[in-house]
Amino acid sequence: MLINKKTLSDQIYDILKMEILKREIPFGTKLVNRTLQKRFEVSSSPIRDAINHLNQDGLITSIDNSGATVVDFDYDFFLEINEVLLYAVNTGIKLSFEKSNIEEVCKHLEEYLLLQEKYIGTDKFYDYDYKFHKAFIEYSKNARLKKIFDEYNVLHEMLVRNYYEPETFQIQEDGIEIHKQIIDAFRANDYQLAMTLTEKHYKGAEQIFKKVLQRGKEKLKEDDSCN
Repeated sequence: MLINKKTLSDQIYDILKMEILKREIPFGTKLVNRTLQKRFEVSSSPIRDAINHLNQDGLITSIDNSGATVVDFDYDFFLEINEVLLYAVNTGIKLSFEKSNIEEVCKHLEEYLLLQEKYIGTDKFYDYDYKFHKAFIEYSKNARLKKIFDEYNVLHEMLVRNYYEPETFQIQEDGIEIHKQIIDAFRANDYQLAMTLTEKHYKGAEQIFKKVLQRGKEKLKEDDSCN
């Protein structure tokens, strides 16, 4: 028999996190403790622990006695997250070049790239995109950098999963291509070029996200005019 070693709070956290990432729980939603206790048939303690974990991920903006509020955002919010991740990953590239074996790093990057190609167009693509960039963080051998990357990547993933839908496949193909170029540059001992390509990758995300948000605003205006 398979034994689930996760605690109740961990299981509740995983469920709520995925529901937020998939927007089954909309941004700005109030999570009410009593409602969650009833839903999961648990006491208040595992609910509080799960919410605190979500808060550490940046998915919660405020907590009070009755519950918590899911993060809401605008373009500036995305921009700040994207900037933090860019600098974290580029720092990871530089440190992994200095501290680790280049071929070993490239081997892991290529493994994640193959998995991205295999799962293009699916939710799993985002998992391996995350692991591709995180490889540089892991090989940087800097625990504090890893903590920063993990925290901000959750927010970044949430926005990417929910707002790139109209042009997801092309964006993922473009991402795979630039990942190949990053590997080639790193293997050629040109970590500066790898960093430049990574900046292009993240800056491109800013422009895409801006267009998607603008499209959303235009749709809202159309809906309002029809009502």
